[in-house]
Amino acid sequence: MSELLNVAFASPLSGLDHDGKISIQDYTSKQRWGYRGENAATMLGSEGWRLPAKPNHLTTTAEGILVMALSQREFWLLDPTANSQTDRLLTTEFSDGVYPLFCQNSHAWLVISGDQKSEMMAKLCGVDLSPAAFAVNDVAQTQMALINCIIARHELGGSDVFSLLVDQSYAAYALEVLLDARSEFL
Repeated sequence: MSELLNVAFASPLSGLDHDGKISIQDYTSKQRWGYRGENAATMLGSEGWRLPAKPNHLTTTAEGILVMALSQREFWLLDPTANSQTDRLLTTEFSDGVYPLFCQNSHAWLVISGDQKSEMMAKLCGVDLSPAAFAVNDVAQTQMALINCIIARHELGGSDVFSLLVDQSYAAYALEVLLDARSEFL
């Protein structure tokens, strides 16, 4: 039997923004969801989603929704324009080769902007996130300050930003290390 869930989640970081030369915004209350499985790409394609050509990349829809391919069988969709309280119903029923991922409840989402964001992240992450090595629409599954994370470079409101997704249980720690690292750039 198919069951529908209304995806809503309050941020453990209270939705606070930290402005400065490098800004850190809490997008944890914005919508995100995903699918995994051998038929996930086929299912999303049949629903009209334009998927990235290869894993560890993203595309942006005309509506501003980010479609990330984390592998050939795992896709996350992030909507920076819609709060989680907006109705988005996801089925909990497993279909043939596809099952839902409830990223809304598993990961915190921070957006980092500013001209020196790559230099700041170099203090925390072993992946070169400079524009020459990490282009717009690239995605890295890596570690930051010893915690697993996903980092995506994309445009948001005309600005070049990083989206950082970390396990909810590490949200406060991730924000703490980001604020500490950016302190030398203020």
